[in-house]
Amino acid sequence: MMDRWSLTDSDGLQIQVLRYGASWVSCRVPLANEAPREVLLGFDDLASQRRNRGYVGATVGRWANRIAGLELRRGGQAWPLASEPGLNHQLHGGPGGFHQRDWTLLEHSEQQLRLGLHSPDGDQGFPGALDVEVRYSLPGHGAVQIDFHARLHGAQACPVGLTNHAYFQLDGRGRGEQTAGEGGLRWQDVRTQTLQLGASQALPLDGSGLPAGAPAPVSGGALDYRTARLIGQPLDQAFVLDSGDMPAARLQSVDGRVALDLYTSLPALQVYTGHYLAPCTQGCHPQWPDFSAVALEPQYLPDSPHHPEWPQPDCWLEPGQVWAHRNRYQFHGR
Repeated sequence: MMDRWSLTDSDGLQIQVLRYGASWVSCRVPLANEAPREVLLGFDDLASQRRNRGYVGATVGRWANRIAGLELRRGGQAWPLASEPGLNHQLHGGPGGFHQRDWTLLEHSEQQLRLGLHSPDGDQGFPGALDVEVRYSLPGHGAVQIDFHARLHGAQACPVGLTNHAYFQLDGRGRGEQTAGEGGLRWQDVRTQTLQLGASQALPLDGSGLPAGAPAPVSGGALDYRTARLIGQPLDQAFVLDSGDMPAARLQSVDGRVALDLYTSLPALQVYTGHYLAPCTQGCHPQWPDFSAVALEPQYLPDSPHHPEWPQPDCWLEPGQVWAHRNRYQFHGR
């Protein structure tokens, strides 16, 4: 049984995806007069992918990000949710979430891969059975597209919010390459890269990453990335995306050779600069240092199932309905 698949487009862009977690673990971007550059974090072996606690490249669900209070509540009903010990919330579906499942191969060609998963009623504590598909495709011209489809079965509504948790390192330090400098070998710190977000509001968060208020304007503050600037700081922050055709995020390497435009149909974006990557990849090969990459995670705002008043579409899926969203990653190499 194959555990890893490759896709290649006509321009030479190549990605690799694992069965485990439907994980996107490699992306090699063609450059002029140079070998293709690896721009994703990934591991040398499947055992490391299974061991890591950083969700590296994984498809996470049923709910990406956090749900507060260790239970799901709606209309006077409550469903206890699975969670890691010591947390006051469920994160990314909890232990045994979609990121820790072996997905089923549905289709594979040179430029497309479809993987499927069945989540039974009560899985992770969520009501209803859910059939999920993730499709990776390379439409050409440096683009990687991820399509999510999920259909809910049963008598109860359930919030659904899948995403991909790839970590990007556009300066090519994502596969273990290191840069010689004074004082020995060092890693490229992702905070020195340039970020622009199509987001006029951000969600205030407490120390657990849970909402501490309603979405608020970023204008003039530390979270204002509406014009391109250095990341410059640790981020694990949820942003409300503006409507329109502009990218949700634009990331650029320090050397200016690679840029990424991220487009999504989802209403929010979590930006995480990987400041816990070292402990989360302990015992993996390689073990990634803190701040060695950034995760750009399209999703709903944290704890959205309990906040229907927020400025985004309803995240509750009714029985028989299909949840469908798309992320498109447009790479520019030169």
